[in-house]
Amino acid sequence: MKYSEETMEIAKKRAEQIQEQFLAEVGRLLRSDAIDPENHSRGLMFGVALENIADGFLRGERWSGAYKNLIRV
Repeated sequence: MKYSEETMEIAKKRAEQIQEQFLAEVGRLLRSDAIDPENHSRGLMFGVALENIADGFLRGERWSGAYKNLIRV
């Protein structure tokens, strides 16, 4: 199997895991005192939830050359 095909198969499985993590993180943020239900941006909350999940994947790699190359694609 080619690298790209294998990577896409892994990504499909990972997407299911990320969906579960995203929903759990949104729930955690909603239960926190940081959300004012009368005045908040769902887009901001969703973005923060995604960033929190991404931090778990990156584990400090934001400073690597490979990371810098990928974000510039």
